[in-house]
Amino acid sequence: MKRTISSELSSQVSKEVRVDGWLHNFREMGKLGFLILRDRGGLLQVVVNSKEALDELSTLQPGSVVRVLGTVKKTDSTEIGVEIIDPKVEVLVPIKEVPPVSYNKKSIDVNVDTELDFRPLVLRNIKKQAIFKVQALILQKFAESLRSQGFTEFKSPVLMSAPSESGASVFEVNYFEGKAYLAQSPQVYKQIMVTAFERAFCVGPAFRAEKHNTTRHIMEVTQMDAEMGFIDDYDEAMEVAEKVIKDIVEAVTEQYKDVFSLYGVELPKIPAGRFPKVKVREGLELIEKRLKKSAEREDLDLDPEDERELSKWALEEKKSDFLWVINFKNNKNFYTYDDPKFPDESLSFDLEFRGLEMLSGTHRINDYNELYKRFKLQGLTDAYYEHYFQSFKYGMPSEAGFSFGLERLTMKLFDLQNIREATLFPSDLKRIAGANRVKEQIKGDKEVVARIKKILDTRAIPYKFEEHEAVRTSEEAAALRGTSLENGAKALILVGKKSGNQVMVVIPGDKKIAMTVVSEKVGEKVEFEKPETILEKYGIMVGGVPPFGNVLGMRLLMDEAVATRPEVTFNAGMQTCSITMKGADLAEVSDAEIGKFTTSS
Repeated sequence: MKRTISSELSSQVSKEVRVDGWLHNFREMGKLGFLILRDRGGLLQVVVNSKEALDELSTLQPGSVVRVLGTVKKTDSTEIGVEIIDPKVEVLVPIKEVPPVSYNKKSIDVNVDTELDFRPLVLRNIKKQAIFKVQALILQKFAESLRSQGFTEFKSPVLMSAPSESGASVFEVNYFEGKAYLAQSPQVYKQIMVTAFERAFCVGPAFRAEKHNTTRHIMEVTQMDAEMGFIDDYDEAMEVAEKVIKDIVEAVTEQYKDVFSLYGVELPKIPAGRFPKVKVREGLELIEKRLKKSAEREDLDLDPEDERELSKWALEEKKSDFLWVINFKNNKNFYTYDDPKFPDESLSFDLEFRGLEMLSGTHRINDYNELYKRFKLQGLTDAYYEHYFQSFKYGMPSEAGFSFGLERLTMKLFDLQNIREATLFPSDLKRIAGANRVKEQIKGDKEVVARIKKILDTRAIPYKFEEHEAVRTSEEAAALRGTSLENGAKALILVGKKSGNQVMVVIPGDKKIAMTVVSEKVGEKVEFEKPETILEKYGIMVGGVPPFGNVLGMRLLMDEAVATRPEVTFNAGMQTCSITMKGADLAEVSDAEIGKFTTSS
């Protein structure tokens, strides 16, 4: 019998069907059992009355793969209005181990780090996976909207021989005997494609090697780009972008209205006509009036507070969640025209959505000589841009383009607090493609001491190293060094009771660790790691553990009192040597996550 998907069951009432899926939930009520299966269509309910099946299902955990043959019956007890009765149940893949996260509940109440640690399981949660179903529809409608406006899709390379945009940090990769770069954007190639297709668009990854550790930055994003030729004004590109946004919002709110209700977020407010528009200079004047904050800026640009306030203004005064901000500072980049009427401004535009810049674009320089002059002023190398300049040397029309990030749009649609929640497998300072970075782990106290000194020397960080008698506790160390206990940086290694993952917590020598706070931070209860385990795994005795979790290959949480202290001292991997340095330097060089991890007593 051919398999039927849960979303098709309503048309199969009174018929016998076969359904295959994952066991999502199972509960027994007297002599009946209610099996909830999950498949690509959603959830379906199977009423089980066979004792043999009840006994077998009661031993299984979520994730077990199950096949059911049964009859479809109407019911008011399920969202899809039907259920399966009189089933024959076959367990194809039995799972006996309890999953580390309860993904079969309506909501998963864990922090972002825990969510990413168990991403494959979290994605089985109906509410969480809905984010990425909406995201898939965004991609679909982006392409459909642009095709309807005469654009042709192309694929832009990810490996490049030179950075695609000056001034942005890049990831270098080995390329045989030389090196290449991961693309920061498809800028060069989408402009080239204007001379082929006139209107072109692409979707692909973009990489920025910028050490941001914020809730709205990651190192790899999915970028959606469009470029168009034969324009009279860059407002034409803005008009195209508006239609794209409207088409996307209309589609996702119509198809997934119930999902937005599930998240308790309002649907985006879009004006009947064009989106409201304000120049940066005018926007800063508005902010000055509303917040009593000076409109003076070093550059014609907005900070995050400015973006949020202008978005509030647009919603209050223009009834729009979307706002164009135009004419940023001049010399924005080598390929953008400055405004001939206002020399300190550029022909540029950003689209703000609920307080976050979501889309950015400019009117490009199409004159070969002017472009080349600006290019040379940036100190870029001709050889790497040969194809790019061919397009201009042999006829480039007036053109403009824009780009926006898939993850940022998704984040703001759902009012998520962290862009990682809108990214399937994010890369940031701690993770690569969602997985924790595997850092080289060294073993042996002398090796650890040498590695720490090498790191500090390589980065030219000032420190004082001294050798002394063996000390085991913070009190012994402070007394021997003649330093105060509060200046000591005490490194403690904890372990998750469920996962077995280790985490280092660094607190002042005179404080006690707040175990509950640490447990909440890592998403599970923790306890102190056994001294014998530390010695066996790292070759370090208790009292010698240094506050360098990155050297030992583990996550590090540092109390803010340590990170802000002018001077801290700690044992550097052995009980017989210590290092003194600035707390801020220690926090940076150890890749610490800063917070309050001590008790108030």
